[in-house]
Amino acid sequence: MVVPRWAPDIVLSDEVPGSGQVDMLGYRSPAKFTAPDICFSEPQPLLTVGGSFMTLAERTGLVPGSTYLTDGRWQEALAAVTTFRTIEEPVLIAGNPVAGNHYHWLAQCLAAILVADHHGIAPGCRLLVPPLGPVQRESLAAAGIAPERVIELAPGAAALAALGIHSNLTTGDFAFFPHPTAVAAFDRIARPPAPSRFAGARVYIARFDATKRKMVNEEELSARLEALGFVTLVASALGFADQIALFRDAAQIVTQHGAALANILFTPGEAVGEAGSGAGPHIVELHQENYLNQAFLKLGQVKRLRYTAIVNPREADGPDVHQSRWRADLPLIERVVTAG
Repeated sequence: MVVPRWAPDIVLSDEVPGSGQVDMLGYRSPAKFTAPDICFSEPQPLLTVGGSFMTLAERTGLVPGSTYLTDGRWQEALAAVTTFRTIEEPVLIAGNPVAGNHYHWLAQCLAAILVADHHGIAPGCRLLVPPLGPVQRESLAAAGIAPERVIELAPGAAALAALGIHSNLTTGDFAFFPHPTAVAAFDRIARPPAPSRFAGARVYIARFDATKRKMVNEEELSARLEALGFVTLVASALGFADQIALFRDAAQIVTQHGAALANILFTPGEAVGEAGSGAGPHIVELHQENYLNQAFLKLGQVKRLRYTAIVNPREADGPDVHQSRWRADLPLIERVVTAG
């Protein structure tokens, strides 16, 4: 499916020099893209290893894509297994090695569950997932998933499924090229009976608790945005229902690139169809010049949101990009959010 070209605002700090990454952002961010076709296998005997979620099919061997973000050495992964569980009922494999991250859980694992249920793929089948945290459990409940359908597979364990179903939705294909069908599946969760306490709010979602990609002047940014009428929140302190309500009802959301932006899936927009209510919030994503990840920009493209990317200067390099530090261009951010 082709997602048409759009017109996000890409704003660079004067302190950011030209680079290949910056050029690629300017070239790719507005461009149309083709989302990979969504595939579900026929029920078949499968062996899935906890932790990596590498999966072997009895008839065809290692399932393509199930080595996503692993080294692919399935023999070693299998040798580390100490516990085996047999599952006789139909079961959907709905995990990957990064499912603990809010973005990967929503956009890949929960997406596979929602699409399978909506399209009648093995209706009511069991769901094989990694060990779940509170927000993940809340998300399943919000989707109407009964707890008894869920089987949690821990590292060191493996599941032998007589009628296992795997999907490419949990693999890397969809991490940067979201499919409109998967995005639309979240609209059914987001529909509210009434606006929430976030209706019309301007919100800065802080990453005070982050250990990666630290912004060195975040406290100052928060204070300056609050002086403009923003409320500062930390996403990890919000329950799942509040995260949905925030992205559904707020007028403007400013935040750094991070997993909280996965909640773009709950914003109203053109992809919502008959339930849509308009443009949704203005999303302002703060990037650092040496890590211009476009995952959330592409979600915004599917939803046709009002979206601005602000590219800010690095402050200090680390052993890798996730350990580097960067600095928000405060005057630039103020100008952008004031302009609306």
